[in-house]
Amino acid sequence: MKPLSIRNKIWLTIISVSVLTIILVVVVSYYLYQTLYIEKQTETLLKQGQVLEQSYYENNPENFSKELDWLDESSDTSVIFTDDPMLLASGAPFDSFAEENLITFSERQDLLKGKTLTFTKYHTGLDQEISAVVIPLSVEDRLEAVIFLYIPLTAIAEAFEPIRNFLIVGVFLVVILLIVVGTKMTNRIVQPIKQMERVAKDIAQGDFSKRLSIKGKDEIASLGRSINTMSSNLDEVDRNRREFLGNVSHELRTPISYLKGYREALEEGIIPIEKFAETVRKETDRMERLVHDLLDLAQLEGDSYPMNKEPVILAELVKEVLDRFRLKLNDKNLIAEVQLDEGVVVNGDYGRLDQVIDNLLSNAIKFSANNRTIRISVVEVKTMGILKIEDEGVGIPEEDVPYIFERFYRVEKARTRKSGGTGLGLSIVQQIINKHEGKIHIDSKRGKGTVVTVEIPLFHFN
Repeated sequence: MKPLSIRNKIWLTIISVSVLTIILVVVVSYYLYQTLYIEKQTETLLKQGQVLEQSYYENNPENFSKELDWLDESSDTSVIFTDDPMLLASGAPFDSFAEENLITFSERQDLLKGKTLTFTKYHTGLDQEISAVVIPLSVEDRLEAVIFLYIPLTAIAEAFEPIRNFLIVGVFLVVILLIVVGTKMTNRIVQPIKQMERVAKDIAQGDFSKRLSIKGKDEIASLGRSINTMSSNLDEVDRNRREFLGNVSHELRTPISYLKGYREALEEGIIPIEKFAETVRKETDRMERLVHDLLDLAQLEGDSYPMNKEPVILAELVKEVLDRFRLKLNDKNLIAEVQLDEGVVVNGDYGRLDQVIDNLLSNAIKFSANNRTIRISVVEVKTMGILKIEDEGVGIPEEDVPYIFERFYRVEKARTRKSGGTGLGLSIVQQIINKHEGKIHIDSKRGKGTVVTVEIPLFHFN
């Protein structure tokens, strides 16, 4: 069996509610008809019969006859008086009742016992339903006469006609309203879902550029915005993936091209074998660094990569890294001014923080001209240990600063290749800082230098 669509389910719900509403209206109308009209008329007939009964016992036959005539003429009630109850079962005394008995045999027996009868039934002779009350008149426990009062239910139906017409028109208008509202509601629900289905299929096929047109602030609109956000994120991830693959391909293709060119030059005797060997060593080292950095970055971007955090005296770590770069500092005649707070103990992975400082200090030295100063400071601010490295190097254009942590991003590609970088160092640094729940910020101006600020949470001693 084919499952129902959402549109059909909504319409099935609307139709079910409509049918239940109509049934409820019919039931309520019938109840009101029975309770407010038929029972009320029966009660009126009983009161009229009790008045006639009292008049029968208190007045003479002439006055009683006048009262019968007055009631028959002044109201919708018809009255039959007979001193022979057997006539009520024989079709007499009026021809209009000749085709059937007014009362049944068992009802006639009840009259003979002195019981008052009330009933509603269809009268063939009158071709309509009647509501009737039959009151026995007894003298000394003997049935002397019977008063038969009845009212055609057509009179009641006529009184109820405006209400019935109002209910019919009301039900008709409600059905139309339900159709109109149901159509709009169905379209409002189904159309966005259909659009979401189309967009989801496009996304599943790899087209992340599709977006939903969102209207309103309900749950469906919220779901649509979530899908748009997901699509945007997937589009960005896919774009980064393509860019990453392009960059990796370029980074690997370039040294291979160098090696191929130098091989051909060696074969033609243009360069000596020593020059070829040196080039092979440099390019293979570069490819090794690139592969290492790619693996390192992939590990750091994973959620499961562990950080072996421990108390780290940040000033001591800075000194160790600085000692490793002493030779490079001397080669360029750079001055390292340090201002280190020995009491700053951060909660971090010693090896990874060493990697951060190594990378940042290496960049500061690499892009600083000779005879310049590099300032390094470590201070404590509230709950964070602050490491700041400031150089007087070439600086970074302001428009490039927001993208400096992106993988393979280069301000000057030629200079970066010449300096031997892979374009992944700052991306790795950022991931390490993020793993430490810290922050890194770079301020730089072209020709004036760069300031890198790193914040690492302090270690809390118990």
